[in-house]
Amino acid sequence: MISAGSKFLAAWSALNIAGASAGDVCLVAQENKVDCKKFSEGDCQAAGCCWHPVDPNPQNVPWCYKKAAQKCSFSADPKTPFSSEELVEVRKLFTANINLNNTGMVVAAPDHNTPGGDYFFAWMRDGALSMNAYMQTADAFGLDEKKTTDAWLAWVERAQNQADPNGIDILTEPKFSIPSGVPYTGAWCRPQNDGPGLRAITLMALVDRNPSAADRAWKVMKQELDWVAANYTRDDGCDLWEEVRSADLFWTRFTMRKALLQGSQFASKFGKDKDRSAKYAAVAVEITKALSSHVQADGFVCEVDFRCKDAAVIDAFNVGYTDDEVFAPLSKPVVSTLSGLSEMFCNDFNVNQDAAQAGSAGVLFGRYKGDIYAGGNPWILLTASAANLFYRQAEALAQNKALDDESSKILEQLLGRKVSPQNLIGAGDAALILMKKFLTNGMHMNEQIDRNSGQLISAKDLTWNYANVLKAMKGRRAAKSAMQTAQTVVV
Repeated sequence: MISAGSKFLAAWSALNIAGASAGDVCLVAQENKVDCKKFSEGDCQAAGCCWHPVDPNPQNVPWCYKKAAQKCSFSADPKTPFSSEELVEVRKLFTANINLNNTGMVVAAPDHNTPGGDYFFAWMRDGALSMNAYMQTADAFGLDEKKTTDAWLAWVERAQNQADPNGIDILTEPKFSIPSGVPYTGAWCRPQNDGPGLRAITLMALVDRNPSAADRAWKVMKQELDWVAANYTRDDGCDLWEEVRSADLFWTRFTMRKALLQGSQFASKFGKDKDRSAKYAAVAVEITKALSSHVQADGFVCEVDFRCKDAAVIDAFNVGYTDDEVFAPLSKPVVSTLSGLSEMFCNDFNVNQDAAQAGSAGVLFGRYKGDIYAGGNPWILLTASAANLFYRQAEALAQNKALDDESSKILEQLLGRKVSPQNLIGAGDAALILMKKFLTNGMHMNEQIDRNSGQLISAKDLTWNYANVLKAMKGRRAAKSAMQTAQTVVV
């Protein structure tokens, strides 16, 4: 007897075969169909798309969808994506948005007119991430760096110690006006529960470079960490893209975990506070347990159950990792997620398909499956983050970190080559070189690259772009250094 499930699968297969009458280019799995947004068979065929009615259609599968995608490749030899002169320009553009007018604030972008509105605000998340990148990627920590980080610390102190006009919690306010420093009071996705942990991480990085600031930073930091320890299960927190809310966002949970683990050590060493140290460590253990629910059977890591395929997870792998092998660069969850998102964005964006058809390596990354903001496009900061993950994988492999057989096979398929530090660097380079192809005004970088034309669109000179590009290039240098060290080891 044939089960109802088997009948459904048979019907599904037949429908797909029927839709393939124009050739295998129309034989696309339901879950991979990309909507051409044409609503008649004639318009669909005129657009060069496949027409395949699905009725009943409980999963809302598009009837008019793109033809089977060209497979993208990361098969590339290492080739330095940015020259030293270009990186000087990138850093100049980056630092122009840091400590704006000596306020200590970081402007998201010096752009008042974008699809999402005015970006001329100090987002607390962006500011914390950018200041951390500023310190990570500085050649040295001299007087200029000290002045800039001192100004940011003063800004965090000022922001933290004011009343919240929106009636939530000043620690979770998303953005503040420049130069007044008061919270934005218009409609917005708030609270943003990742802010306290991200600021704590950056404050600890600041103290690492300027130990004399420890006492001052601890007064601010313990308020942030206390909030995280008490509120990590809140269900009203906005996601990285300020669109949806959940208590169980991978980005927020993974970065909170790092803040608490580092905070536990800081509380013991600098704060001399054993109770806080123990509390932070205990909550970090609870978060670690909860993170396992994000990992699917195939290893893919979901950002949240109702928006699984989201590149926020890629940035989380980079920002939230603590060198303790939880979501390590070469682990199956990280490898599977990088592979899955690479394939998804390869299929989704015409600029990626054009590159594949031209034989160019690399993939531009967007935010998530089904994104429609400004048309739903590749983002520079996320493409740079994916490149950085490849570089981190290269570094780990050069250091003989574990790579199991299954993960190795996934990586080999993704790379189109054997897995080696050199080939992983080549993959990261390919992503950045493809992205750089669309820069048309020196190193100025808009938020997005149009999915069809490749034109730079949305917020101009986005600070987060420059932060992630600089971090990626630092990751590349670390990978090359690890390779050189491995070659000099006497066996």
